[in-house]
Parts: sequence; C-alpha cells; structure tokens
Amino acid sequence: KAIAQRMTYSKTHIPHACGMDFVNVAHLVEIREHEKAKLEKMGIKLTYLPFVIKAVSLALRKFQTINANFDENTSEVIMKKNINVGVAVDTPEGLMVPVIKNSDHRSISDIAHEIERLAGLAKERKLKLDDMKDGTFTITNIGSVGGMFSTPIINPPEVAIMGIHRIKDMSVVKDGKVIAGKVMGVSLCFDHRVIDGAMATEFVNEVKQYLEDPDLMLLSLE
Repeated sequence: KAIAQRMTYSKTHIPHACGMDFVNVAHLVEIREHEKAKLEKMGIKLTYLPFVIKAVSLALRKFQTINANFDENTSEVIMKKNINVGVAVDTPEGLMVPVIKNSDHRSISDIAHEIERLAGLAKERKLKLDDMKDGTFTITNIGSVGGMFSTPIINPPEVAIMGIHRIKDMSVVKDGKVIAGKVMGVSLCFDHRVIDGAMATEFVNEVKQYLEDPDLMLLSLE
C-alpha cells in the first residue's frame, strides 16, 4: 500500500519527462571482466552497477540542479551538497531503495561492497531508516530482468531517476566503420518543473562519457 501511494503521488504531482539513449560499454565490459576475479577473492561481487553509480555520481557534481529535491510547499529547488545515490532493490516484500552515501567519494570496490551489504539487508528486511534516507538521486537496475528502455517513476522529493538495462551485442559505427559493440540502454526520467530536456540530455551525455571511457573515472578497485 505504501509503495502504491508513493508511486501514485509521484505520477499525479510530478510532470515526468524521459530521455533515452544507447551507451557502448565495450571497454567497461573488458575492465569488469579483468577485475572481477580479483575482487571475488576479497569477497566482493563486481557487477556493472557500481560503475554506473560512480559515473552518475561524478556527473551529478557538474549538474547540481539534478542532485536536488523539489519542495512542493514553497516551489523551491533545494540543491544538495552531498551526493547520495539510492538503488532500487526488488525484495519479496516489495521495492526498497537503500542509499549509498557520498557515492562520488567512494571507490568502485567500496561501492560494490556497499551494494551487497545494503541489498542483503533489504532482502532480510533488516534495513534501518538511516540506510534509506537522505537520497538525492535514484538508479533502478532493470538489466537483470531484460529490456532496452523503461520509464521509471521519480522517487519524490528527488527530481530524477535513471534506469539501466541489459547489455546486448549490437553493431555500432566507430570512425566510419561498423564494429561489434556491447550496448546498454539508459533511461532518464526527470521532473520537468526543475530540469529541461537540454540539461537532461547533457547529463546523460556526461554519464555516457564516463561509461564509454571508464579510465576517466580514475578507478580505484583495490
């Protein structure tokens, strides 16, 4: 009931708009394959989600209006100093959104470890209030299920949410040549009272830049 009420509120009070794009993550796939065995020995499962969280977190530093809340009562945009990314987790009890605090300052391995810890607590219904509060942006990972695009519902009072999807083998054009690529669909739904289409597109382009060239994230995998 709580989820239904929150989603209904979001769709009836927030003017949603959505942008979608493809990201060629071929280099990211190589890095993840190279590093995952090392992290497994440390007890950390390395998925693609930590890379996405890091890319989004770094992009939010530049686009502070997207790292914000909207106050319905005063119609004010409250830009947040800290970047705290919530991750939607599907549990037997319904959808929960634990929050990774200060995600822009964390290493990929640290983010991966925190995802596992929070997801485990969510599935065991042991999340504390502090684990789910103070989020400034949400990511929902639909890739484990499938699909290329979606239109996720914003988690109020946040002003945007990103859906990430399954990586598929697709042909891409690079330097005028058709090559095999690893392509992931991303969807950004945003509050059109706060964010316009141009800003949303520029933000997605910034995230794409980090995911297509992960070296830009100055990865720290230890």
